[in-house]
This record gives sequence, C-alpha cells and structure tokens, in this order.
Amino acid sequence: MKKKLICMLLIVMMISSLILSSCSLANGSSDEETGTDTDIEDMSNRTPVTITLWLPTLEGTTDEAVALVQDELNSHFKTSFTTAVQLKAIPEDEYVSAVYTQLDKIQELENQRKAEESRRRELAQSRRKAGITTAETETETVEQTTVNLETNDIGYVDSRYPTVGEYQFDIFLVLGYDMYKELADDDKLAALDDNLNSTSKVLKSYIYPTFLSAYKDPLGTAATYAIPNNHGMGEYKFMLINRELALKYDYDPEAMTTFAAATDLIRDVARYEEDDSVAPLLSWVDPAGMTYWSEDGSWSVLSSLVPNLADVTANAPLTNIFRNAEYKANFKLMKEFEENGMIAEDPENCEKFAVGVISSDSFEKVVEEYGEDYVVVTYETPRATQADIFESAFAVSSSSSNLQRCMEVITAINTDPEIRNILQYGVEGVHYQLNDDNQVHRLNNEYMMNIRYTGNTYMAYTEEGMDPNQWEYDKTRNQYTMMTPYTYVGGLFSAENEQYYSDLAKISQEYYDKMMATSLEDADEFFSTAATEVSENEAFANLGGGTWEYGPATLYNTFYSENFAVEEEDPGAETGAVDTTPAA
Repeated sequence: MKKKLICMLLIVMMISSLILSSCSLANGSSDEETGTDTDIEDMSNRTPVTITLWLPTLEGTTDEAVALVQDELNSHFKTSFTTAVQLKAIPEDEYVSAVYTQLDKIQELENQRKAEESRRRELAQSRRKAGITTAETETETVEQTTVNLETNDIGYVDSRYPTVGEYQFDIFLVLGYDMYKELADDDKLAALDDNLNSTSKVLKSYIYPTFLSAYKDPLGTAATYAIPNNHGMGEYKFMLINRELALKYDYDPEAMTTFAAATDLIRDVARYEEDDSVAPLLSWVDPAGMTYWSEDGSWSVLSSLVPNLADVTANAPLTNIFRNAEYKANFKLMKEFEENGMIAEDPENCEKFAVGVISSDSFEKVVEEYGEDYVVVTYETPRATQADIFESAFAVSSSSSNLQRCMEVITAINTDPEIRNILQYGVEGVHYQLNDDNQVHRLNNEYMMNIRYTGNTYMAYTEEGMDPNQWEYDKTRNQYTMMTPYTYVGGLFSAENEQYYSDLAKISQEYYDKMMATSLEDADEFFSTAATEVSENEAFANLGGGTWEYGPATLYNTFYSENFAVEEEDPGAETGAVDTTPAA
C-alpha cells in the first residue's frame, strides 16, 4: 500500500511539473530573448544548430587531435546553447588565403542568385507584356540533412545537428588591420554592437575597453565588426637612478625624472668614482618615443618621434632621421659618453651603474629586481601598435544565418576558462596536463595553437616556462598603454611596399655604420651630408617623402589631413610631410 501511495505522489509531481513548464513556454520566455542563464529543460525549446569556427593552427597539429578537441568543445556547447561547432584548423601560412577563397565562393554564389532573380523578373515582365499569365511558380526546396552516426567522421554525436554545407561560413579569425578594414568595408563582416549591448555585454567586462573600442573607426562612428583576443600590449622603458651614487655626489635621486636631469650625475661618476667596476651609464640611450620605420623595428633612416602623451590624433610625421634635431642632439650626447668611456662595455653583466634605461613589460618586475638600490622612473610609456591591437580578432561572416549563436560561442571562448583552455591546449590528459604550479605541461605536439589566436589570453593557463603572474602584469600594463598615432593608417606594411622596405633597410644599414663610426667632432658635418644624400635616395623618396601612393609617409599624411589636421590659411603650412629639401 505504501509503495502505491508513493507512486501516486510521484505521478502527481510529474504532472504538476509538466503543467508549470507548459505555462512557462506559453509565456514565451527563453534564454535567447532575455539573455539569462539556461538549464537543460530550456534547451529543448531551441533548434539545434551547427556553426563553423575557422582558426589558423601551428605546425604539428593533426586532424585526429582537432576532431578530439571538437568533440570536447561540443560537449559544452551543445549542453549550454544547443549548438555544435565544426572546428576547421588550417595551417597558419595557408589560413588567410583559405579565408579569402571561401569568401570569394560565397560571393560568387550570391552573384549567381542575384543573376537568377534578375532573369526571373525579366521573364515575368516579358510574359506580362505578351499577355501570358500562369499560376505556376518556380520554387526551390532546400533539404536539410543530418549526420549519419554510422559514417560520421567529424566528431558529432547527435544526429539532430545539421551538417555544414559547402558555403557555410560563420566564425573566423581576422588577422591584422588591413584585413579587418578591407572585410568591414566590403560588408563581409556582421556588425556586433547589438549583441555587445545585450546578450554578449559581459564581453565588455572581460576585454580591455580601449582595446575593444579600437575596433571602431578612428572617429568612433562605425560599428564593431570583431571581438579582439585580449592580451598585453606595448612595453615600458624605465630609467634607473642609483640611490647610493646619487647621494654620494650630492644629488637627489627622487628629483631626477628626466634623462637630461641625470647627465651631470653620469659625468660626476665618470670623473670621481674610484671603483672601476661601476659604470656611469649602463648602455646607449635613444630619445624617448623614437619609432624606426622598418619591418622588424630596427634602426632606419625613416623615423618618427612620438611623445609619451601623444594619442591617435597627434601629428607625428615620418622624417629623415638626420633632420631630427632631438635625435641629433641625443646622438652627440651619447658620443660624448662613449668617447670618454662612460658607457659600460658589457651591459648584460654590469652589476652596478649610476644611470641606465631598460625595457620591461612590468613596473612590478623592475621594482622587485632593482627597487632596493635604484629609483625607478618611467622613461617611455607602453605603446599599442597597430600590429598589437589588430593582431587577431573573432569575426562573424555577414553570410552567417546564426549571428546570435555565433556570439554565444565567441562569448564563451572569451569568458569561460574551461572552454578557453580546450580551444588553446586541447584535451586535458591527452594533449596536456597541469603541473604542481597549475601550469600547462605539453604531453605532445599533436594540437598546437597560438595563444593570441584562440581568445582572451587571461582566461588561459600559463605554460611551463612562463611567469605565473604574467597575465596580471599584462592587465596592469594595459591600463597605461596608449595607441600610436599610426593605429588606423592602412597599408603601412603591405605587399605593395615590401620591396621598398627591403631597399630602405640596405641604405639604413649603410648610414648606420657610417654614423656610428663618426666622431663627436665630425658629427655635425656628417648629419648635414647624410641628410641630403638620404633625401635624394630613390628608396627613401618612395617610402619617405615621395609622391608614391604606398609610401608610409604619404599614407600617414593623407590619413592625418583627412581626419585630424586643422585647416590652415597658408596652403604651404606644414602637414606632417617628410622634409626632403637639401640641408643647408
């Protein structure tokens, strides 16, 4: 009897539960409408969807490993979003070409569709003119197929999820500013702002705001077409002032906030210090903000000077370096120090110095290492270059019919550590394991991805060999990082000017060697001659101050004048162009 009563109670509870569920569905509430968390019961109200995710992969990645990662991801995505992902991993050197090929195929299909629509309209119009009427209409039936579990070889485990067609293209990675700008301008990317302001607004809490807002155009009027993969940007330069030596020679180390203020200390230590192991200056120092225009950032005759407080609206012209007054004055100062033996011969192994400038990604690291003996002063603030900001971002193709589902997946990748680490490192226990410090130890190289290509880096584990606190250092640095004036200038490094950069590198090496061999006494004469010779050099003229449309100075001057330059009454007023006139 007791068993019968218990069974009856269970049946009543089940019926009540079903009635309540029906009422909820009748009210029309769902996770897609409200943006709230969902449970398994809510998932039954969503149509199963399959979307594609295209990523570049590193050498060593196997198809079998990608299939395992896809299965692991889908065990989460199906439960959370009733969405399956087809992961398409393409070798890094083939990735961009594959993306453009797919976009071309989609465009060709669209062109055919439009041509067919035009043909049908013309045919209907001609029939009406001829007085022909018919009730027949041409229709197309699109059959949706599902995966056959017996022949499935791409990892799906549920036949409810549709297969991916030849032309389906959903989430993919955009690499670099030029690619992003081109695809956005060509309407190949879906606008994401509605989602960022509603169901995916949590992304704004996970991605550095300046970084995310950079994906609008320079004047902030365009839509957001991609979600950047959050990471640390730029690098500090710090000046170190030796406390003991400064006080010994009657200087206040805390008052030396500029390099110019520290030059007398350098000279006094060189003149009076009896300990030969002490270096007055650690190493050669460039003016703060020097930017060299070369493919690898090495010294170049084409240069610019970007002050610490300059932003994207600043006028930072690209110039012949031998016409840069600040650079020339700094060079002569360094030559004085060099010729008088004030610069350490072996900076890497110099244990004590009066003044030095070093690079680092973290103020905390420098203070920890040097703070007891040296005053640490920021010499150069971090700069987020165009390459930093637009290195990689997740975009959704404008041809995708599942923007909401795509944004759910992108949001999960950037905010959910479990999903983030699967996409980056693979399956735990198969491709990697965590060591005692909770860092990734690779078990093999069967699944290898660039950590800046797979989402928000701060959601990922650090690997063995990395500083366990690296993400915290990066987050702090980003708060002080500024964008360069060249952030939104397209084509600065492109196929069109690749050869000219190569030519420029050759003359830069030639003049660098000549300059470094020049004495302080002959420096002014060298600069005067070199300024004229470089200005007249064809490679410099093309990339520097010539009329060639792909020269970086031409590109920057055009960009600045169109966006930020104030109209001048004098038509010959300076606009940021490179000065190529012969030196006096």
